[in-house]
Amino acid sequence: MTCPCCPAGESLDIFGERSARRELRRYLRRGLGGTDAKLIATWAAEAGLDGATVAEIGGGIGQIQAELVRRGAERGTVVEVIGGYEGAARELARAVAIADRSSFVLADLVGAPEAVEPADVVVLRRVVCCSPEGPALLGAAAGRTRRTLLASYPRDRAAVRAVARLQNAGLALMRKRFRVFVHSPSELERIAARHGLERIRRSRGLVWETVQFATAVS
Repeated sequence: MTCPCCPAGESLDIFGERSARRELRRYLRRGLGGTDAKLIATWAAEAGLDGATVAEIGGGIGQIQAELVRRGAERGTVVEVIGGYEGAARELARAVAIADRSSFVLADLVGAPEAVEPADVVVLRRVVCCSPEGPALLGAAAGRTRRTLLASYPRDRAAVRAVARLQNAGLALMRKRFRVFVHSPSELERIAARHGLERIRRSRGLVWETVQFATAVS
């Protein structure tokens, strides 16, 4: 299996159908989880969802796009390269009565951005940290954004980098190929700016930084 922001062919056996089913059960019991996920949904709603299209990149089972469609977006799309998420994503859409307004697309956004339709609202939650190519993924997502891009990624702090190194050491010991990367938020913002987006909001927690980019007004 592969990750939507990892090098092609990279084996990621920490992701797949089993984790998808676990996420689905958790969502159906508790709703949207994670402070950054809730913040992304709130900011997107405040920006206006009436008639909007949503693309959740690397969205797994598509919890955030489901929430945004339920809150008024016209339709949502989950973009993944892990096929094991598709069944659970479609089950979630049926469970919350948005099956006719939600779709699942298998696509490598970095390698083939044209495979993903532009959307008014694009979401990248905890995805750019999956690969050294994370900044390229954010750039590709920015290129498919019509109005607003909402993302969360690890803060570039010494403590966060130390934890990432420990996680990667543990993954190596378990012979997993997945690794965690901490990218410079300034670099990510520069990449978004190249695509005509400017940061308008930022919230920082202990680990995660959540950012809203919007189309720059000239």
